[in-house]
Amino acid sequence: MLAIHARYRGRSLRRAELVQRSAHALSTLDGVGEFEVLGVEDICAVIDSAASVCDVVMALLADGEWAIGIGITPGSEVTEPAARGAATAALKTSARAGQVYTKMSVRGRAEEATDIAATFALLGFVLQKRTLEGREATSLVRSGLNQNEAAEQLGISKQAMSQRLQAAGWAAETAGWSLALHLLERANTVAVA
Repeated sequence: MLAIHARYRGRSLRRAELVQRSAHALSTLDGVGEFEVLGVEDICAVIDSAASVCDVVMALLADGEWAIGIGITPGSEVTEPAARGAATAALKTSARAGQVYTKMSVRGRAEEATDIAATFALLGFVLQKRTLEGREATSLVRSGLNQNEAAEQLGISKQAMSQRLQAAGWAAETAGWSLALHLLERANTVAVA
């Protein structure tokens, strides 16, 4: 089972409202359970799939003001409180914005957690270097439009769209997202001896 615990580390004066809105918005993503608001800055939810974890983490990394804990508790007998507990344990009190921390509930698999966190660190770097134009372009392609359709929507040429995607690190994002997905799926399976 997979869970995410995120802590707002931004400077909003209305942080409680922002955290509430964020919890609600993230809960609308496919495969994402209801995000519970814990106090003023923290939200936590059990997530149905590795792909949904990737989507939530990417959204939080793109915002840049959240510290993110991923809890991975493989097995069919795992309870939601155990998964949430692993996510909370991943997120230390000193957790920094834009960082992903991962905790495996299974002994001897800490290296997998480290690899997942490292993959998201690289993705976070790509996302933070993006311009507004790059964010617009990647958002449209991520939503399912092809480059021609996205270029038309933005009122630019296909060549300009291609250049925006290249400058935004779209190829690196898609490769990193795929890697994170596979690592999460592998980590969420029970190792057979």
